[in-house]
Amino acid sequence: MPRVLSLLAVWCVLFPFLALVDPVAAQESPVATPRLAFPYVPNGERYADTGPWYGTIILQNPEAVPLTVELRTTSGTALRTVVIDPHASSVVSAEQLFGTCRQYRTVVRQHQPDGIDEVTLPTATLSVDRIEIPSFQAGIDYTWQVLGAELQIDWSLAGWEPAGEYQVMVIDCPDGQPVIITLLDPPTALTADASACVSRTRAVELSAVKGTLDSADAVRLPEGLGPITVVEVRYGPRYWASLGLGDPAAVDTSGRWQATVSGGAVTIQWGTLSGDDDGGIPTGARYSVIVHAQETVCREPRLTAMLLLTAGSPAAPDGSTTGAAIVSSLPATILSQSGSQAVLPLIQRHNGWTTVLHLAHRGSMTCSLQLALRDGRGELRWSNTRSLAPGEVWHLDLRTLDLPADFIGTAWLQSSCGTLASADRIKPSHKLALTNVAVDPDHTPSELLLPIVYSNHNGWNTGLAVTNLSRSQITVDLAFHNPSGTLVRSERRTRAPAEQEILYRPDLPPGLPSQTPLTPAEGDQPSGQALQLFSLQVRATGPVAVIGDTVKYVADTGRALTLPATTAVPAGVSLLLPLLRVAVPVESGDVTGITVANAALGQAPTTVEIWPTAAPVPLRITIPMSPRGLGIVYLPEQSPRLTQFTGMAVLWAEAGAAAAAATQVNATIMGDGATATPLTAGWAVPVLGVSLLPTWDARGPSGQPDIGLTAVGLAGTPLIVEVIDGSADVDTDPACASSSPIHSPGSGNITMSLFVCALDPVTPPVFTARLWWDRGTTPGTLDPGDELLAEQQVALPQ
Repeated sequence: MPRVLSLLAVWCVLFPFLALVDPVAAQESPVATPRLAFPYVPNGERYADTGPWYGTIILQNPEAVPLTVELRTTSGTALRTVVIDPHASSVVSAEQLFGTCRQYRTVVRQHQPDGIDEVTLPTATLSVDRIEIPSFQAGIDYTWQVLGAELQIDWSLAGWEPAGEYQVMVIDCPDGQPVIITLLDPPTALTADASACVSRTRAVELSAVKGTLDSADAVRLPEGLGPITVVEVRYGPRYWASLGLGDPAAVDTSGRWQATVSGGAVTIQWGTLSGDDDGGIPTGARYSVIVHAQETVCREPRLTAMLLLTAGSPAAPDGSTTGAAIVSSLPATILSQSGSQAVLPLIQRHNGWTTVLHLAHRGSMTCSLQLALRDGRGELRWSNTRSLAPGEVWHLDLRTLDLPADFIGTAWLQSSCGTLASADRIKPSHKLALTNVAVDPDHTPSELLLPIVYSNHNGWNTGLAVTNLSRSQITVDLAFHNPSGTLVRSERRTRAPAEQEILYRPDLPPGLPSQTPLTPAEGDQPSGQALQLFSLQVRATGPVAVIGDTVKYVADTGRALTLPATTAVPAGVSLLLPLLRVAVPVESGDVTGITVANAALGQAPTTVEIWPTAAPVPLRITIPMSPRGLGIVYLPEQSPRLTQFTGMAVLWAEAGAAAAAATQVNATIMGDGATATPLTAGWAVPVLGVSLLPTWDARGPSGQPDIGLTAVGLAGTPLIVEVIDGSADVDTDPACASSSPIHSPGSGNITMSLFVCALDPVTPPVFTARLWWDRGTTPGTLDPGDELLAEQQVALPQ
């Protein structure tokens, strides 16, 4: 995180209750266990006079057991299978995905001062991605191009040049491609984690043949059944009884038989009452033996990823960007939310900036891709259609197009095979880079939250691009809140279809003064001055995209980061950050900070778990945020004894709704060493399990629990279990004194024991179990705002 946030980090320790939007922004449930994609992972390519660019994928596993993921191209070619350790991230380089770069070394014997040196390439199959000349820099000292089988090196620039012969390294890298990430076997991935699973009993009906009076009948069990907890015997409508297997000496509810399970068979031992009628079942007659077998059902696992983009050199195996010239990043695209249309909400070619589009489709066959560029008024300025093979990427630098010199606008894409697109906005003169991913206009919400906006904060300022993604006019309301949650500015805008507005707000009212003096460092706010940090709540009458670009210029260089406004997630939904790094001292490398914003009108206590690499337990921080509050996690200030740190983070709000973003700065990078990424939602639908217990006896107040009920969700998920009597009367009270329905609230998981109080003697006994997501206005109580997650009609033995 930029050091500009360090004062707020300390200030949050003193005033930790901070906030942002209303919970309406979080009413759409997130997607569980999606397929993820990156539109383009570069592998040594150059564009916009910068590079070579490298992509490094950071895969995050927030679960307590290993997860296995598969990385493929869009054409289906397998690239790599990765096992991610529990509570950890895995770093996958472009070289590991696409292959090692080829290198060809040659010597230029005759140098032409201020002229062009020519090198004959050894083979036509050598595709030159870049060249390296020791002690000289491309774009400053020289430029180069390939004509046929000849490499031309132009030394006419004003920089340095060799005095005589010199070495040239010609580098050819396999082309970067789109990458699809799939979690293997999600339904069974968490079976080794008991905290993520519930038990259910499944009734399996078998056929038995009655032996002689008071004899034993053995029935073979199907392969693969789990432990048997309860056995039933039925002979049409004339006889039925059941028995829990917890007590080997127990007899069934009719007092006639016992049951044992061994050797892959269940045995009914008649004759408990010597000389009885064995239930009136004649010798040789067929009757039913129903076994209730336990099975394990688990919630689905969470998975996310981010793409770290570095120019000059790849990120290190631990994700460090030290040594790179420029840094940017990109969150993964969720394929299940990607349709045939997509929009890049901000592209530009003005004031030294250009945009390089990386466009592809998701199909496994050749498909056409339509592209339309619109200006800020929504008017079409350029369009084209290209046929792309699977995995092929259309790279388009806006400088090559006939566009106005001050062009700022949007890119609209269409493909029947589905679209994948990202945009690198680059200012070569200052070595600045900002990367954004395309959004689906048909699945973009109208209520968004940008967790952090800079307003003349130590030279950092945020510009906003507000884009109407709908086909009709919309009204957009913007509300800026300071860190304490106070509204400091609101404005309303009306935008025509596809229209965009650029806003710059360096004049927002100041926040509260800093209370703790810090040693001045790059980006520090002097003690006692106001913290110029804000959050932005966006509400529109239709789909809207908001991009926040934050830039700080320093002499001929600077730092830049970009964040999209996102949907706030409700309580219990995780916010995931694949990579968190802290260099010690902070000036020696990457430093990450996290901004969390409360999107609710009430309190939203938020838990932050930071998992160091290979650590058995996390560092846990609790931020009890107030309405519309804002909180910062910045470890160099909050954990001053911390040593060098690499890890990942998982956040969740216990109430309300939240959005979060991570910012990272590497002070050793002379160019743009800053980047930012929104924390992505990690959701798993809670699961409900109802089991007949081995202590089953259906004897009401005089017995032991008959039924176990368990609900399991993510930590912090507010849940309510509802039990409704039907033809079976069940109760959590052994004395059967409670009334129906029974409601049991809890957070993350709920366990209940039920007693059978009465069974209908004629109608098959049934009760209903429901699991609710407690999202309403009254916590712990069912109300219209709660969401039904699961419902089971539970049939009991007669």
